[in-house]
Amino acid sequence: MQNRKPLFYILLSLLVVYNFIFWNEKLGLNLTLFLALSAIGVLFLNRGNLNKKTTTLSFFSLVLSLVFVITSNSAFSILLSISSFLIFTGYVHQQKVKAVFNAFFTSVSSFLLFPYNVFEEIRLAKKSSKPFAAIYKIGKIAILPLGVFIIFYAIYANANPLFNSYSVSFWDKINEYVYRIFEIYPIERFFFIFLGLFLITSFLFNRNISLFSLLDKMFLNVLSRNKKSKVYGRVDIKTGEPKSFRFYPIGFKMNSIITERNISIVLLTLVNCLLMVVNALDISFTWFSFDPKEVDNLAYYVHHGTFMLIFSITLSMLILLYIFRGNQNFYRWNFLLKSLAYFWLLQNAVLSVSVAIRNFHYIEYYYALSHKRIGVIIFLMLVFVGLITMFMKINRKNTTYYLIKENALAAFIMLIVMSSFSWDPYIAEFNLSNPNKEKIDIGYLLKLDDDALPILDKHKDVLNKMYDTRGLFSFTENGLDEYHRRVSGFVNSQNEYTWVSWNLPDSRTYMYYEKQKSEPFKNFFRNNE
Repeated sequence: MQNRKPLFYILLSLLVVYNFIFWNEKLGLNLTLFLALSAIGVLFLNRGNLNKKTTTLSFFSLVLSLVFVITSNSAFSILLSISSFLIFTGYVHQQKVKAVFNAFFTSVSSFLLFPYNVFEEIRLAKKSSKPFAAIYKIGKIAILPLGVFIIFYAIYANANPLFNSYSVSFWDKINEYVYRIFEIYPIERFFFIFLGLFLITSFLFNRNISLFSLLDKMFLNVLSRNKKSKVYGRVDIKTGEPKSFRFYPIGFKMNSIITERNISIVLLTLVNCLLMVVNALDISFTWFSFDPKEVDNLAYYVHHGTFMLIFSITLSMLILLYIFRGNQNFYRWNFLLKSLAYFWLLQNAVLSVSVAIRNFHYIEYYYALSHKRIGVIIFLMLVFVGLITMFMKINRKNTTYYLIKENALAAFIMLIVMSSFSWDPYIAEFNLSNPNKEKIDIGYLLKLDDDALPILDKHKDVLNKMYDTRGLFSFTENGLDEYHRRVSGFVNSQNEYTWVSWNLPDSRTYMYYEKQKSEPFKNFFRNNE
């Protein structure tokens, strides 16, 4: 049971900090400060749960993510900081949690307990706090009399004009005071504070949510087989007895392990032969002799082909998961089946390289680096990790749970890498290096983050043309005019923010335009000050 007084003081302190550092501010130093203080609060309230390696590692990942919020301030870094904090909180609250995603969902599930936390705290406060118990008792006693009082008040106000005039004057004064309060603290601010209360109570209150730690205990990393030749990858939580899991497609059931093996051999032989042809064509055409000019529709070739090939790789892994879900892992005469599976994994790795090369060709030919194409490359790297872990699963007889656990960790590590710097200046720099300036998609460049604005400033001649905006209501406008609006909006917003919104990319961008006051942008700044 958590100590109520420290919990209340930490909750109140964090709520005050939240109210003053986030209202009408941009996420930056404030997010770092708030999550750092929140982590200290969580550690203080759960001091007995710190003797674990996963807690230490998650704490270091949290610290790293908070640094990235300040140094790169990208969407990746903000997502990483929030995810790292939730994972860290999950590990602190539940010592027995092992998998990263189980720690994450332990924290997320606590958000659903907000109503329970409120009623539970009221119940405990009635027992432990005499002033609160007295107030609660008085409030409960006064409900019925107060209701009757309101009814008679309404009757007398309508029946007696003099009483009504005094009543109106009284409520006018009250209304004046309330109006002054809402001038300083608008109604939106109260909703904002309530949101903070909801968030803070969700991660401060440790309600011992053991569901996801039980998943780590239930599911094994390695498949096992008992004396009855039943394969199992999970055990009963209470008894430790093995629990087998069978899955067959509707209307179809294998009669024997040999029949299943033979069908799988035929299947893998056919798809391997087919994929060999596809890979041979890709290696010949895409890897070594690719000429974008010979492709009729390069965009279709890359985009449509990429998503179809990614789908085929994912489908291949699902098929292998099904084949090696049970006794095939232990069958003595399955060397050929495993060899075909390994070869299929290798060929899928080659296929993923071909997909990556297609994207690189498109980026290089069109000078069209974008977040979507970066996302495709990231996904392909995770696919590579998935293929490696699939090989390990077959080779070491690992479970599907192991596969999910390792790939979730890989995705988290990839998020850390992606958060280490801001992509937008590099995207702008690369796309603007296109020799054919007319082909540059300035509409996309003008939607990049503010730290790309100095790059655009060096290519204003490219921006000075009409382009079609993207969105529900598309229209044509001048790129240079939109650039000026972006800079004006950035400068004005920076002047309105306080020190709690500080981050390195915005600081560099603001300093860049500060120098322009004595140069070509002097008049521009004068008009916007």
